[in-house]
Amino acid sequence: MKTILEIQKLDRQIKALLREVDKCPASLDFKKYKQILKDGKSRFEQLEAQANEIIKNYNASVNKYNKLKGNSEIVRKRNTKDIDLDSVSNLINDANSLVGELSEENRHVEDLVRKSEEIVRKSAELSNKLTEAKRHSGAIKAKIEEKRQEVAPKIAELEKKIKELEPQIVEQDKYAKYKEMKAKGIFPVYVYLEDEFCGGCKVELPLNFIEKLKTKKMLPCEHCGRIIMLNK
Repeated sequence: MKTILEIQKLDRQIKALLREVDKCPASLDFKKYKQILKDGKSRFEQLEAQANEIIKNYNASVNKYNKLKGNSEIVRKRNTKDIDLDSVSNLINDANSLVGELSEENRHVEDLVRKSEEIVRKSAELSNKLTEAKRHSGAIKAKIEEKRQEVAPKIAELEKKIKELEPQIVEQDKYAKYKEMKAKGIFPVYVYLEDEFCGGCKVELPLNFIEKLKTKKMLPCEHCGRIIMLNK
């Protein structure tokens, strides 16, 4: 077990070096730009949906507007000779109604035009922002690669030490479990009991678990699955 714990210690050092790359300023900038690109794609989809809706409403308004204009021509061309006063009154009411509807529909069309202009403006701003993000991403990637190259020899040396230790492992079943859990992102795999807490997830353990651990010497944590050992 001592050899496995030594390998875990070396793996911890490797993970620390990889975190240096992941947390370097260039990596953080790259994550920021990736989020900008992701958000930009989503925003473009929203703007496109809004634009399609505006086009649909605009076409419907234009059709209605043209129909109203046609009706207004019919009203205008009616022969008012030899018609009674009630018919004239109805004609005037029809004309007034059409004027109101035409005016309202005209305002609607103008509003749709304003909205479409706003979408064009926002799309242009977003496009510029995304272009700027893409322009910087190449330089940022180069800095990240530079950092990777900086830690690569140290990682290679640690991995070499692990390979040298592996033939010395007696408890191959425990090492197989170690590799399986590490591959799943559970790390460290083997931890110690710290007072009444898991040394990995720091969750307080029930007394019956601790009593069982005293007998078994090694048990999986009920919360995080790490293997808890009794004594250092």
